[in-house]
Amino acid sequence: MEPWLDLYRILQVHPDAEMEIIQSAYKRLCKKYHPDINPSALAAERMKQINGAYEILSSTSERARYHAEWLRRTPQTASPRVEVRERVVYVSKEPAAPKHGGTEAACRVVCDYFGHLSEHRFREAFALISEIDRRRITYGSFVEWQESVSALYQIGSFEAKLFKRHPNLKLDDDVRVPAEEYAVSVSEKIKKTGEVRLYSLSKYAIWENGLWRVYLGYRDLAPIMMQFKSMATTPEEVQMLCLWEKYRDSNDVFLGLPNRKGFAEKIARFEYLFKRHQRVFSLGVFQISPPGAESEHVAHIVKYVGYILSNGVRCIDTAATLGENLFGIIFAETGKKAASLAARRLLRTIRHDVSACFDFAIDIRAGVVEYAGQDSDALIEGCLRVIGAAGECPPPYSTGHSTG
Repeated sequence: MEPWLDLYRILQVHPDAEMEIIQSAYKRLCKKYHPDINPSALAAERMKQINGAYEILSSTSERARYHAEWLRRTPQTASPRVEVRERVVYVSKEPAAPKHGGTEAACRVVCDYFGHLSEHRFREAFALISEIDRRRITYGSFVEWQESVSALYQIGSFEAKLFKRHPNLKLDDDVRVPAEEYAVSVSEKIKKTGEVRLYSLSKYAIWENGLWRVYLGYRDLAPIMMQFKSMATTPEEVQMLCLWEKYRDSNDVFLGLPNRKGFAEKIARFEYLFKRHQRVFSLGVFQISPPGAESEHVAHIVKYVGYILSNGVRCIDTAATLGENLFGIIFAETGKKAASLAARRLLRTIRHDVSACFDFAIDIRAGVVEYAGQDSDALIEGCLRVIGAAGECPPPYSTGHSTG
């Protein structure tokens, strides 16, 4: 007899979860355990369970039969909220400062690492990375990687702020260590154009053999080095950089979504279809107000909400980032009533996923306006009035490529 499996626990969803929540959870788990992303044997076995669970829970009839059996087997006193072991890595609430070194020592290691990179002291930077990283990548490949990056970019100023403490961070199948996650803001100069850009990234400091060390987490540097070397050595280098800068001018690089300028360009295309073929469309604006006032927390939560929105809209719709806490969606060939229903479904998905990953709720509101000849700014301001906000959107949260 095959062992009984709790499919709700496998997909990390509530037993009463709607289909949109189940689909969202399935996509999120695939991005974590798919063999193309996670090559471990345990991940492959986990992916088989995830596929089997989704196959049953995504079918109305199969889920009904399974749910009846689940109710029979599950005690009525069981907690209605599904808790999964893997969540301790990402969800655990921030504990008191560790006794071994504390935040100051960990932050100093992260800052020293980026300081050495900015001065091209690659040997000193390599000495600060974890032993786990040094078993995966050699000193020669590390230097080759950093030299390929330095040929294109020069690190200027940088700042590291604590984002989250992880008392038991899972690095490998059998390796768990205390760790501190830092949000690092970096300014860099593009050597070819002289332009200065700002971007952000996350970096871990892990407690290893009595010392804090920077954890990179790369298993193979070859694809990264190939990317930067091709940009620096091919004859079409300048043209590639120009195309890249043009893309960055209209898009948020981290999320892969249009920014406000790119969003206005998308709206112009739908305006043409409306005037030429009378194809209606609506615009929705989502405003996020995460709890707390620490900027690094807000940035991470807003990025996660943007990821949910970009994966939750239809293929004919368009999602965009409009500022630090604003996102927009063009609901193609959709009137205001249907667009409002779609916005409510997205709100439920966002609240559920954020509370599951961060263990707290966020204040998020949505405003929907149907196009009736307004320009893009008037449409956005109309949505803001619906949700009770006013004023211009702030500039988008700037992100870029990975140097460290």
